[in-house]
This record gives sequence, C-alpha cells and structure tokens, in this order.
Amino acid sequence: MNRLSVIFFAVFLFFLIPVAFGLPVDSPYLFNISINSSENVTFANHNDSKIEGNWIDLSGGTPITLPTLNFIYYGINNSTFTINGKTVNITTSVDSNTDYSILYPYSSHSLYTNVTGSNVVNMSFYGSSYFANKGIDIYFVSSTPEGIWDIFNDAMDGNTTPFRDLLNESDKLLNYSLNETGDNSSISFNPEQAGDYVVLVILNSSYLTNEDDLSVLSTTVVQILKYESVVTAPAEAETNSVVNVMINLTNAGSLVNYTYGAVLVHKDAYNATLRFNFNGTRNQTNLTIDGEYLIENGELSGINLSSLNTTRLTNIITTVMGLNNGTLLIKEDVNSNNTSILLDTEDLNTGDYYLLVGAFESNDRLVAFNQSVVNIYTPETPTSAPSGGGSGGGGGGGGGTSGEEFENIICTEVDRQFVGSDQEVSFYFEFDCNYVKYINLTGVASSGKIAAKVETLNHTSSLVDIPAPDIVFKNLNVWAGNMGWFSETNVKDPTIMFMVDRSWVNNNGIILNTISFYSYNDVTNNWEKRSTQKISEDSNSYYFKASLPIRGNLGPMAISGRSTSAPVHPSPTIKPTITPQPTPEIVPTPVIWTGIWKEKVPGFQVLTALFVLIALYISRKRRN
Repeated sequence: MNRLSVIFFAVFLFFLIPVAFGLPVDSPYLFNISINSSENVTFANHNDSKIEGNWIDLSGGTPITLPTLNFIYYGINNSTFTINGKTVNITTSVDSNTDYSILYPYSSHSLYTNVTGSNVVNMSFYGSSYFANKGIDIYFVSSTPEGIWDIFNDAMDGNTTPFRDLLNESDKLLNYSLNETGDNSSISFNPEQAGDYVVLVILNSSYLTNEDDLSVLSTTVVQILKYESVVTAPAEAETNSVVNVMINLTNAGSLVNYTYGAVLVHKDAYNATLRFNFNGTRNQTNLTIDGEYLIENGELSGINLSSLNTTRLTNIITTVMGLNNGTLLIKEDVNSNNTSILLDTEDLNTGDYYLLVGAFESNDRLVAFNQSVVNIYTPETPTSAPSGGGSGGGGGGGGGTSGEEFENIICTEVDRQFVGSDQEVSFYFEFDCNYVKYINLTGVASSGKIAAKVETLNHTSSLVDIPAPDIVFKNLNVWAGNMGWFSETNVKDPTIMFMVDRSWVNNNGIILNTISFYSYNDVTNNWEKRSTQKISEDSNSYYFKASLPIRGNLGPMAISGRSTSAPVHPSPTIKPTITPQPTPEIVPTPVIWTGIWKEKVPGFQVLTALFVLIALYISRKRRN
C-alpha cells in the first residue's frame, strides 16, 4: 500500500451523510422508470424545505455536524431503450440541459452505537403536502449504499425482483399514516446489532393504481457503530505545534488489530458541491464532488467501500480539501484498543477546526467515531524555543547546508515529519529529478519534527574521495535530523525506496540483479553495499528497496549496477533525461502518513442513496 492509500480513512464520512436528493420543481415526483409500460418505479421530488422537502430526519444517538452540501443536476429529461427484451423509459420532471440545484437543509445527522440507550433509531418523515393523509411503509435494510448497486442495476435491466426481495427480507414497519401535512414523527427502530443500514420510506401500495408499482418517497443511511470511544484532545493549539489525540475504544477487544485515523478540518472548508451529469447514456453519466469524480462513465470511481480504489480516493480528498485547511494522520494494524495520534498543525490557517476521529477493525468498516472542535491560533507574542531544543532532540534537522559543492547539486528535496516513540514514519519525495521516493523508519524516542533531505548529484559527492563501485546511475547525499540524530537511540529499521530508469539499464547492458544501493562510511572511508531488493517495475522504471545504516549520520549514497562490458567506476555519471514517472503498481508499505492537504476546493466525499439510485438506473450497467 503506497502513500496515497491511507486516504481510505476519509471514506468513513460516506456513512455520515444522509441519503436523498431532489430538484426545485413543482412535480411531486422527480424520477420515473417505466418497464414495458406495465411496471413503474418512481422517486419523490425533494426541495430545500425541512418540512416540505420529503426528507428523513434522524434523532437519538449522537448528532454529527455535516458539511454544507449543495447538489446540482444537469442533463436530459427523457430516455428510452430496450434491454433484455424489455423496453425501459426514464423520465425526470426537469428541463433538459439546465442546472438545477438544491441545498441540503439539515446541518447534522445522527450516528448510533450498539449499546443500550444509543442504538434506538428515531426518525421523522417530513413529506410534501401532496402525500397528506396517505399511508407509508418503512423498510430498515441491513445493507450498505454500495451493496445495493447490483440490485438497482438489475432494475435498470428491467428486473425489479432483487429490489423487492431486498424489501421483503428487511425489517419493516407497515401502514404508517401521514398527517394532514404529509408528516409522521413517531417512527422508531431498535436494531439488534451493529452494522450499516439503509432506510426507505415507500408509499403504501393501496395508494397506487398498479400494485406492482413502487413509489420511493425518501431514503437515508444509518450507521450503528460497534464501540463507544473516548477521545481526549486539547480544545486549542498553536500553529506549528502538535495536537495530541488520545483514543480509547470502550469494551473493545485488545487482541484485534485496528486502524485509527484523525483529521482536522477547518470549519470554513467544511462544505462540498456534488454535480450529477446525465445525457441518457451510461458512458456519459458522471457524478463529481468539487470537480473530482465519484461516478465516472457510469461506474463507481474510488467510493466503493468493499473494494476501494485508493488512488481515486486520494485525488478526491486532496482536491476537496482547501489550501492549508486540514491535516490527517493514519495508524494501521495497531494491536490495541487505545492509541495516540499526533496531528501536525504546521502551516494551518487559524480558526476553529472539526476534529474527526475514527477507528476500523481489520477487514471491517468503521467501528467507532468521535467529533469535536479544536481552535488553532497564533500567539500574539511569538516566543523562541529555549536553547537545547525539546525532548528527544533533532527536530527540524536535515534542512541546512550539507557542505556539498553547489555546482554538483542537480536538485534538493526536503520532507518533514513528526517522529514519535514506536511510531512508524515515512518521508516522501515527489520531484521528478529525485529518484528516491521515500524513506521509512520507526522512531525509538519522541524526537519531534524531523527533516529528511535528498540531494541529487551530477557526480560523486564532493564529500568523498573515491567513486562508488560499478557503473553509477545516481550519486546522492541523504540526511535525516541534526548531526548524530540518526542513531540507535532515535531510529530503527530504516529503509529507502528508489527507482532506476529502464533506459539506463538497457543502454549500459546492466545486469538487473546487480543493481545495489551503496552508503559511504566516513569512518572506514569505504563504500558499503546495502541489502537491496527489486520490488516492482513498470514500462519506464524499476523500483527497489534498500536498508540504511544506523550510525549517527547518513551522507553520500549511490545507486549502481554491473555490466559485463561497461567499465567500472565511470566518472562522471551521465544524468539520464528526466521525465515524469508513473507511480509503481506495487510499493512497500509505509504504515503511517501525516500531511497537510494543499490543493483547492473544500469538502468531503458525500453521496446520497436516492442520488445513487438515480445514477444506478441511468448508468445502465449491462450483464451477460
């Protein structure tokens, strides 16, 4: 799993967003699917009114503050096609190719926990007066939103049997009456176990002209978490400091591995716009959040919880987070029901932030969640750090002058991360000119903020007198922490991942299994070959992992290989043409990542079940 994969943590927000969608038009129904003109599935229209919009409002449990959500629909209003011998007609009550938007009217959504007093789901349905004095049936389906994708694709193929079977197998409350304004506020469920649920409000069949028809008035998701959690965090923190978040899962087993995550989101960045585009064909059906695809060409794009496309999720999160408005940290495979997460506030804007903290069990979904507020501020009178530094030492090192001759440096790249006791940390490098992709290590002591720097060189480092063995691909200087920090008292298990151009291997006749990573030992004045292994490859590059020496300092390094015909120790090394390299398909597992998102628009991935249902039907997923 690479650096980007940790973004899967943000998927827990998927379950915190209510599921419904509608457009500001006068018709009581937004969407109709007709099958052979004898069976109809309709979806009620919604609007931005809390009491007339056909919304489900949950209560009980713990209310979670939602992002501000704006929905936009753009597309045609009629499409007819034949599939599996059935004629399917889709109509919407909107003008073609015109933006229709709606602001979700509720600011919170209830989250429940599988403990007495916290697992009773109370709900109110606030319907349009069009449905006044009519009857409804409520279905509590044990399923996830993505779990109903195939069912509704079957319906898109003209087969509603799986949908009807799903309803028949669910818990249900039948024959509830709506009052003279189309509302009912006395609906309650008590699920027997934790899990993911979808609630559907369906018009009672006695009010339909055809008993085979289905009329869905509203739907929402319900999450019953497995554990309560106690989260301890400061109410305020300075910029360029660390927020210590302590998490404890109540009554959770200690023999299970958990993945913990915490995120700070600026309140001003806690919003999102979802746009749904539909032109009547599957390959032109798209759903985006702030410009990033959730559904692309009729297919889920990184939002399926059962099979995450982590690259897509990463693109979504880095896009929807505003500049300097958030920071995230993931800890995977923690064999404990409690842990501590350190969130770096470096470069964050000042103001109030939502602190969202979640936990996953291995091979399970979200099992605990907590939300609070942290204020990030800048002290009125900045103070300097006392002489001698903080505990553990070494913070901020590695970013100064290395002593390398300036004209020998092609490029320099620095990454800073917080190194804590027993904390696995990854330093990442992204410049095209830098063939080192990341450095992994485990902290032994709490060292604070540490900088790691890679200098890519034209020739052998000016800090050494002899070139590295064999044919050199790249000469480097690598530094981490202040002088003497890279020792057994501060780090363990350090490794480095680097890439080598295929063109260099081919042009020089390099024997692939001889490519090695070398480190210069300034005590013995010799180049030491480090344990090196190839881990993956693509059409442009080979990817390797090597161990790093622990001896106080790092320093000059080199990547080289042998050829049966090429001379040994050529000098200088010819710098290959630098071109952008694709991310390898397989890379080692950096099990923790911290960072501040610095892209553009704010918000989080959010989806609504009815919105999904519309997309599902429209996508026309064909099966053999």
